[in-house]
Amino acid sequence: MEIFAVENNLKFEGEEKIDQVVKLLRKFYNFVTLRKTEEILLYNGKIYDNIQAETVIKEKTEKLIPNCTTHNRHEVINKIKAQTFVDLEKFDADPNLITVENGILNLQTLKLEPHTPNHLSRVLLPVEFHKPKSTNIEKNLKNTLFWKYLKSSFTVKRRFRIEDFETVLEITASPIIKRHIDEKAFMFLGNGENGKSVLLFYIKSYLGENNVSSISLHDIAENKFMRANLAGMSANIFPDLEENELRNAGKIKAIISNEGIEVEKKYQQGFTLYPFAKLMFSCNRFPKVFDQSQGFFRRWIIVKWERDFENDPERIEYLKESLAENQEEKNKVFSNLVLIAHKLNKVGKFTHTKNWKTIQREWSENADPIDEFNSSYILDSESHKTKKETYHFYKEIMLEKGQTPKGMGQFSKAFSEWHDEDRIEIDGRVQRVWLNISFKMPKQETLATVDTT
Repeated sequence: MEIFAVENNLKFEGEEKIDQVVKLLRKFYNFVTLRKTEEILLYNGKIYDNIQAETVIKEKTEKLIPNCTTHNRHEVINKIKAQTFVDLEKFDADPNLITVENGILNLQTLKLEPHTPNHLSRVLLPVEFHKPKSTNIEKNLKNTLFWKYLKSSFTVKRRFRIEDFETVLEITASPIIKRHIDEKAFMFLGNGENGKSVLLFYIKSYLGENNVSSISLHDIAENKFMRANLAGMSANIFPDLEENELRNAGKIKAIISNEGIEVEKKYQQGFTLYPFAKLMFSCNRFPKVFDQSQGFFRRWIIVKWERDFENDPERIEYLKESLAENQEEKNKVFSNLVLIAHKLNKVGKFTHTKNWKTIQREWSENADPIDEFNSSYILDSESHKTKKETYHFYKEIMLEKGQTPKGMGQFSKAFSEWHDEDRIEIDGRVQRVWLNISFKMPKQETLATVDTT
């Protein structure tokens, strides 16, 4: 650019120097400015980003204007902003166009087009797309580390849980699409080393760190400043969700339903944002939620990760790093995930979903297991049960469900909300008891009720 200025004998002095610098900069660079935030972006050859826009303007202005001042630099920046305003909604507006390293992918046709500044996008996935020769994804990926890891994660006690496996593949592919599919968010549930954190790390790896936010469910619900960080994100991934109560779910439901939400950046005017980030969380226990409506629970897909790889002979050390660092395999996996995303985008639904009542029951049982234990396994009675035998019965139920029981003190404190306690003499000994309760024993499975598939 500086050589062009010299060769064309351009002068940057006098009253028109700012206009002349702006004109030259815009000749050699593609700038746009977001109208609602006044954030200036620079086209980097593939997408628009804010990493170097202002620094490039300042650096070039300094070289072009003799005895350049801070005021000169700010004048140039402000003038470029004023000439390049674009609505935020114009960016990544077409959910079918995905920018990858080797071009712009059309999710409908599965064809690549060259990068162009006319395509307003802030999302570059750091992977390449190469159309697979076969539409058989298992055939394409069966020898990859990714496929072996994921299949082993859903092979529990030698039984392959194919529906969970297929659901997780669809979840992994869903952030490729720049809109929410079937109004769903995703929750991975499980204790210990079960593979769920590996997958979330892998999704973040193929999407790119710049395209993933990490905001808790509670902050999305309550914090308008944190919600602003969802702008332009392909996914919001937050592992190890806290058990704190979720009091307001309105904003969460709005995001999942492709509706606008009010957000605000500090010291700036608020605006309406339409995030397309897929909401992904993992936890050992669900947070309690005040919203018990169909509208809340129908928006969730829950996947239970029950394989425990601690001391497992099939455990692979440094699995996260091995998956993330193999770029060739990642390109291959991504190219096949595109086939899944193509189908999701076309049909608009996930293959395997549960009705909202089932989701509500699973959520409630996990979020407040003592409440669920009291509702499902305790009966009103004229008899009494000792505190010790009641706790042991509760503990057996929790272990049968694969859940970690609370300590006896925590259990007794919670159980006392529903039942009175006393000390009475039993068999010549004074014992602490829960009054007027009996146990409802769980149904025993018969051969007819066991799934042998």
